[in-house]
Amino acid sequence: MNKRISAFIAFAVVAAVGTGTLAGNANVSAAGNTSAVQADYGVYADSIDKLVGQGVLQGYGDGVMKPGQNVTRAELAKMVVLALQLENKKGGTAGLQDVSAQDWFQSYANTAAGLGVISADGGQFKPNESVTQAELTQVIAKALERDALSVQSWMTGSYSADKLATRGETGQLLLTAEKSIRSEAAQIVSIRALNKVTMEVVFDRTLTLDDESLDISMKNFVFDNGLAIVNQPRLKTGAMSTYIVPTQTQKPGTTYTLNYKGRQSVTVASNDEIIRTNEARQVDNDSFEIEVLKTDGVTDYGYVISAYAPGRGKNAFILDENNMYNGQPFQIISSLRSRSVTITPEGGAPMTAAYLPFTQSTDGRQEPKFRLPGGAKFQPGTKYTVSSDWLTVKNPTFVAKETAPLQIASVTQVDPATLNVTLTQDPGDEIFVLREVKLTGSDGSELTAQYTIQTRKGVNGTFALQNGAKLASGVTYIAQPVGDWAVAANNLTLTAK
Repeated sequence: MNKRISAFIAFAVVAAVGTGTLAGNANVSAAGNTSAVQADYGVYADSIDKLVGQGVLQGYGDGVMKPGQNVTRAELAKMVVLALQLENKKGGTAGLQDVSAQDWFQSYANTAAGLGVISADGGQFKPNESVTQAELTQVIAKALERDALSVQSWMTGSYSADKLATRGETGQLLLTAEKSIRSEAAQIVSIRALNKVTMEVVFDRTLTLDDESLDISMKNFVFDNGLAIVNQPRLKTGAMSTYIVPTQTQKPGTTYTLNYKGRQSVTVASNDEIIRTNEARQVDNDSFEIEVLKTDGVTDYGYVISAYAPGRGKNAFILDENNMYNGQPFQIISSLRSRSVTITPEGGAPMTAAYLPFTQSTDGRQEPKFRLPGGAKFQPGTKYTVSSDWLTVKNPTFVAKETAPLQIASVTQVDPATLNVTLTQDPGDEIFVLREVKLTGSDGSELTAQYTIQTRKGVNGTFALQNGAKLASGVTYIAQPVGDWAVAANNLTLTAK
């Protein structure tokens, strides 16, 4: 029998097993049905052939493929577990109440549910229920440990969240998803410098989460000529294995050698392109921000990397392999960790202002913030100019003004080591960074709590007590800001629980 026809029949048998039409691995003659199968396989021929060859789909039977039939949760479990090489290392049954040892999909359901890839609320796997495209892409995203937006972009045709996914669509999408299975043995295919502080590295496989982590990637990515990465590599949204790699400022005209994991060396020429920004402006009495505009073709990497896509909502988007979106080329700002710029008061000495962590793209805006050094404050009426060797500012100068401090309305206990600080008004941005409050206890103790990065929600921010300190039950504390970044009402107190 023609290999392709056999493949289609094999798929049909797997589908039939999923709906209870056949049991086990049947071997049924397909005589007289080849023309029906041929007419049925449609655009999914290639993906079915390959999945059968991999053993993801197997068996022989009499019937057509029915690629347009809705895939069930049981069928999806088998296909995902086999195609994406998932293992249930813990074993056991995952507590599934509607799956028995006799069910053909029992091991696949337990693996998928046990790994949290397919939900089973209350122990109900619901094996015969159909799956929406949103559920399908979420399942595959969880299996690959990445974002659903990427998986949605891999679907052929238009994605519709509530539309039921078919068997053919599932097989085709899984075949694409196989290219993003993580591997410790990933090797570099190509590398290029995108700008003075950003490189793009393409691997033949997706890196493991460990190899993407900061500590390990710092050891794995070793450059010569004094260059180093400043933060972990980040997988681009939509890409299989293309990473944005933030580096220290590259030297003009320099060729660097990257030694990856001590087992592969590649060379890359530096890029003299500096980051284009729009305007520098004061935030408060010791901080300023630099505005970056997407309309200028510049994007913070937070909007185009897989790790951040789930939290960026409609602001997340996908750049193609040429870093273009809707026909417009984009410059990518990678992590600004450990970066600084120079700010010079008119008639005064230049100062180095350090970047405030996690402020480069917040609240839907691209406005990285920097703080003056050593407790310095802006002098109202003085003109300040921002400059750097890694960015250019279209409007680099502003005149400092008096700024009103934030007003703290209340401080409450979250737990013995954590406080919730509430302002009287939403600042509309991440301006709590590195700010602190002091607690003076009725027992004579003094505690300091610092803002926990990225916890602000409207007027509320979470502050963690420093140096392992904890609130003492029954003690009343007077809360005051450290420094003049905010003011608090007199006798702003909390009594520890």
